Amino acid sequence: MGLPQTDAVTLAADPIQLEPTYQSALSAFEALPEVRVLFDNGASTSPTGSATAGDPYPGFEQSFSTLPVPGTTAHWCYLGPGGTLAARPPARNGLNWYTSNARATPPDYPGNTGSGGLWSNASAWGWNWQQNPPGSAVSYVSAPLKTNMTVIGAGAVHLWVWSSTPNVDLQATISEVRPDGNETFVQNGRVRADERNLATTQNNMLDQRSTLLEPVLSMRASDVQPMPKGRFVEVVIPLYHEGHVYRAGSRIRVTTAAPNRTQLIRSFSQTEPACTAKVSVAFSKTMPSSLILPVVPGVNVPTGLPPCPSLRNEPCRPYVALSNRTSAR
Repeated sequence: MGLPQTDAVTLAADPIQLEPTYQSALSAFEALPEVRVLFDNGASTSPTGSATAGDPYPGFEQSFSTLPVPGTTAHWCYLGPGGTLAARPPARNGLNWYTSNARATPPDYPGNTGSGGLWSNASAWGWNWQQNPPGSAVSYVSAPLKTNMTVIGAGAVHLWVWSSTPNVDLQATISEVRPDGNETFVQNGRVRADERNLATTQNNMLDQRSTLLEPVLSMRASDVQPMPKGRFVEVVIPLYHEGHVYRAGSRIRVTTAAPNRTQLIRSFSQTEPACTAKVSVAFSKTMPSSLILPVVPGVNVPTGLPPCPSLRNEPCRPYVALSNRTSAR
């Protein structure tokens, strides 16, 4: 797994590996549930009892028979005025805009992964998750959650977008704004706007149909379309999968900007456009920009908020609100 030899990481005992024969190991493996989710990875102790925030030990886990998890429902949050996320589209038309600039802050990825590996302990993980400079992004935050909300799967951000250029890269970042004043990165996704068309059949690079909770981009040359001049168009940003519990009292945040600033092991040097673009995001009943997450009910959450920072691939920082620009396009 690329674990540095200097790391003293003790993984939990593997019951399959302990089986005496191949056939018994195969039978034991096939008897396990298909899906295993490790929640709050980095926030627990090792099998030997050592505890260092960020080491590869989950706070708790749960297994499921299939993915999507049975009973999964779509949770909608609609973008609204004042940087809000709400359960319904806003009554009045609204518009926010930002200057898309992939170089607004230095990229997170330094250009060399060093000696770290997938199972490295906390000392190998370093983050540079910076705040978006004013005017370089738009941000929307929900009201505090009344109960824990468990999300397992992909989801998407649907935006009604106008761009000053024929093509623009869009990155959506989902984070948890905690009641202790900190913000935890959860997941993101990105799309090149002229490649925004979704697959209409299973014949695509993922060999699966596009769904509401797991949209699949067509990626066909025949489906490439420049952004239209003078009008808004719906752009779906597929999110990568997450297995995360948003705790009661936390708020959900979605931030849209140019790519970069949110990943430890990747950055983007060939973004569109090569310079900058003005990007407007509309929200109304007829243009309902929204965040859609796959929520799984009935998950027992035995732990509280993990320490900040502690989670692997989920940096945590003090929350800073972002004022969205508002004006006519």
